[in-house]
Amino acid sequence: MGALQINEAVPCRCGGQVKVFGPCEFAPRSHWGVYCAKDSCQRMSTADSLEGAIENWNHMLEPIHF
Repeated sequence: MGALQINEAVPCRCGGQVKVFGPCEFAPRSHWGVYCAKDSCQRMSTADSLEGAIENWNHMLEPIHF
């Protein structure tokens, strides 16, 4: 059996806590999402899977190299 690979969401640049939301019994077709818990921050990413949402979040927060 192979090793389980779990990606972690990197902390938000503003210092806010990273939160995750996803499907539940009330919204079973909901997308997965990762967002910053700080009210003043509007960063968020979504995807069809938790892994995809975390990957999008981490990619969004990568440093930009010129």
